[in-house]
Amino acid sequence: MITQALSEPAAGQAMPPGFEDLAIARRHGLRGWFRRHPKSMNAVVIGVYVLLTFWVYPYAFYDLGNGALWLLIGYGVIIAALCFRVSHPLSVLALVALAEAALLLFYPWQGVQMWGLCFAAYAVALRRGLLIGLITGLPACVLGYLTFLRTDIWSERHGPSWWMENYYDPMGLTEFESLSILAVMMFFTVGISAGIGAAVRRGHRHEQEVLEWARRSQQLAQVAERNRIAREMHDVIAHSLSVMISLADGARIVARKDPHRAGEVLEELSGTGRTALGDMRRVIGVLRQGEDVGAARRPIGESLEDLYENFRQAGLPLTVSLTGPSLPEDAGFGLTVHRIIQESLTNVLRYGRQVTEVAVHIEHRPGPTVEESRRLRAEGLSAADQAALGMPATGQVVLTITDDGVHPTPGERRESVGSGQGIHGMEERAGFYNGSVYAGPAPRRGWMVRAVLEPPQKG
Repeated sequence: MITQALSEPAAGQAMPPGFEDLAIARRHGLRGWFRRHPKSMNAVVIGVYVLLTFWVYPYAFYDLGNGALWLLIGYGVIIAALCFRVSHPLSVLALVALAEAALLLFYPWQGVQMWGLCFAAYAVALRRGLLIGLITGLPACVLGYLTFLRTDIWSERHGPSWWMENYYDPMGLTEFESLSILAVMMFFTVGISAGIGAAVRRGHRHEQEVLEWARRSQQLAQVAERNRIAREMHDVIAHSLSVMISLADGARIVARKDPHRAGEVLEELSGTGRTALGDMRRVIGVLRQGEDVGAARRPIGESLEDLYENFRQAGLPLTVSLTGPSLPEDAGFGLTVHRIIQESLTNVLRYGRQVTEVAVHIEHRPGPTVEESRRLRAEGLSAADQAALGMPATGQVVLTITDDGVHPTPGERRESVGSGQGIHGMEERAGFYNGSVYAGPAPRRGWMVRAVLEPPQKG
């Protein structure tokens, strides 16, 4: 896949939002604001705790006398502990459980609400996971429940006996049934709190995984973009410079015998340089603007005939043949064919010695159209069945470039002036069309490049 350029936008063009920008935009809501301001979130939690505790039974303090001070101290301990629920969740849970148990023991009417334990269990599940939240939260709930069962010994008001007499007896419930319902309610409330914390934790982890995946995707896209730039610049520069060097050498030799012909060669050299400069500007412009990579990046010397003529002028004894119908009019496919032939002929010009014949043969084996493929599949013919009947499932374009010169091995090329980008670039381009490339010694003599491509199907 060819990615769009990850370069700076042109003047007046807005930079498309990246993954980080989208993540920041998501954090601009109320939830994101609380995540960026944890102290404010703690203030909200404490405020909710105070409302749930004092707003439900505000009159309970009026008849406690001096005991109201100790009740306020107990709630103060819970409130202070909840301030550290994010940084020290387990310690906060233990402290809140003890404080809740003390409140249940001496002031069961107020302590039975257990809101602090719910907030603490939520924090543990948020920081350590659901399992830890349940393992620590439920025993704390058991401690509170067992303490509540003992409040008849310490308090004549609002203990289990008082609850039985005023609430459960009128409902016709036994003591075991009523206490079981109370236990289930306590366990269920704490469990739900831990579950909510675990769900929020999973959401945070998922968001972090998405951001990490986004960063890796951007890194891979940048690597692919660098490879794309290297491939495009190699195709433009290597071809043009090779032709220009050959023309310059030819002009130097011809100048002694035929100054007029030398002037023509120098004019061709100048034209090749201008074409190369135009190609380079076009490639850079497309990479900068992120335009479509098809027709926008086609070489200025657009036709293959112009390409062949340039190499003939550079001194290659080139012959061209075509078998089958003309090539598909697809911009991307045409660019791939152009670049593979260009790179192959450039290598002949750069590395070939004693070359007397260079041949380019293009064989187009058309396959079925999209409609024909659908009809064949509807008739139950698989690709293997079509091949057995002599009906190719897909078309093929075979490019064969051969010469009869003397060539160094690929390793010797890289040790001399080559970089290895050319053959690798041809393989990448062929891969876009489910193709393959062979570049190596020809069967008899010289060098051969053979590329097999699957052209895009016509409608």
